[in-house]
Order: sequence, then structure tokens, then C-alpha cells
Amino acid sequence: MELASRLGPLVARFSRRVPKSEHSIPGLSARHVEPSAISSLDASKTVDPRLVQLLIESAQLALQIPLDDIAERCESSEDATFVRQWPGEHYRLLTALVSVRDARNVIDIGTYTGLSALALGASGARVTTFDVVPWVEFDAACLVSGDFARGLEQRIGDLSDPSFFAAQAETISAADLIFIDGPKDGNFEWRLAELLIPLLKGRGTLLVWDDIRLMNMVGFWNWLPIPKLDATSFGHWSGTGMALVD
Repeated sequence: MELASRLGPLVARFSRRVPKSEHSIPGLSARHVEPSAISSLDASKTVDPRLVQLLIESAQLALQIPLDDIAERCESSEDATFVRQWPGEHYRLLTALVSVRDARNVIDIGTYTGLSALALGASGARVTTFDVVPWVEFDAACLVSGDFARGLEQRIGDLSDPSFFAAQAETISAADLIFIDGPKDGNFEWRLAELLIPLLKGRGTLLVWDDIRLMNMVGFWNWLPIPKLDATSFGHWSGTGMALVD
């Protein structure tokens, strides 16, 4: 947490200097550009071969998963493109990871419009999705009330709050896979990890972290003290990280 507090002001200053523009880096033309960092892996543990094998198998399966039924729910053609796009976006990889892991109980942290929850549940897993805002309050929500009769549940609360986390501990402990798409504010992810890791120790739970290449997440991902693998080239352009809690 000390590193997170030191990085916060630096990230804020750097982000103000580098606009979200396709012209922010000479020679780079892209829809969305963010500052990031690269670093050697000298201080990291040897990559766990289980994560490598899981990524290989999941990437092969993702090639065969179009998710057209989810894309058709999107209000905009751009959102529909994001659902179908792979690599570059993570929805097809999320569905594949659930399938390859044969995950039956999945947690989605950060419901937003519901696309990740739908992708995680596409192969039949039960999905419990968390957010601080109910899904119906998002204008572009892709969920419908009928989804909640088919294995989907939303719970409202901040999982970085120890009291709320404790109230959800039984559900979290039973999860086979947890996808975390939090606020990336330099605090939430650190506090959540410090609660998750002791609770799940010894269970072999797969954690999938979104946006690990964003500047607010670089320090966190480097710190995360469990076996992990940067899967960005097979997931979300802004970063996809896979980690195991042993």
C-alpha cells in the first residue's frame, strides 16, 4: 500500500501531461491511447506453467467463440464490435477461461453494463456480480431482468470495505474464478488483494485482473505477490493479468 500512495500523485501528473489522443505518441494511430510502462521481470517469481498452459488452451478455444448473442444486445455498433473483437478485447477470452477451468461459480467485480458478467456466464457458470451502482442505473446496460433467473445475481457494495467483504466471504470462497474490473484508483485493487489472498489461500482460485497495463495498475501488478502471468496479447489491449491463489 505504501507504494500505491507514492505512485498516485506521480500517475496523476503523468496522465495530465499525456492526453488520450491518437497523436500523443509519434507514429502511433489508435482509437484510444494510454500511458504505460515496461519493466524487466527480474524480481518476479518463475512463471507458473499452469498459467501458461491455461492461457494456451483458452486462447485456442477463444478462436471459436463469437459471442454474437451478447453482441446483439449492445445499443451501439462500437460496443458490439468490442464484444466480438479478440485479441484486443477480453470477452471471448473470459468465456474460454471459464470453460477451460470448468468453473461453476464465478465472481465479476465491476458489473457496469453487464458485458463481462454475460461473457463469464456464457458457458453455464453461475455468476455473482458486484458493483456500487445497480445495473439498471446504467443507460447502456446490456442486462435484462430475465438474466437473473438464469444463474446471474448482482450484489451492491464495495468489496474493498472489510465489513462488506466479510459478509460476502462465503460466496467469494466458493468461487472458481474471479474477474476484477475495479476503479483503478490506486487504492481499491490493493485493498481488495489484501483481503482476497488470505481468504483464498490454498484454494487455487484463478484471479483475472483487467487493465494491468494502465499506469495506475502497473505498480499494483508488479507488487501482486502470487503466481501471475501477463496475458495482454491474448486479452484486453489495456492489460489482462492472470494469477493463482495457492
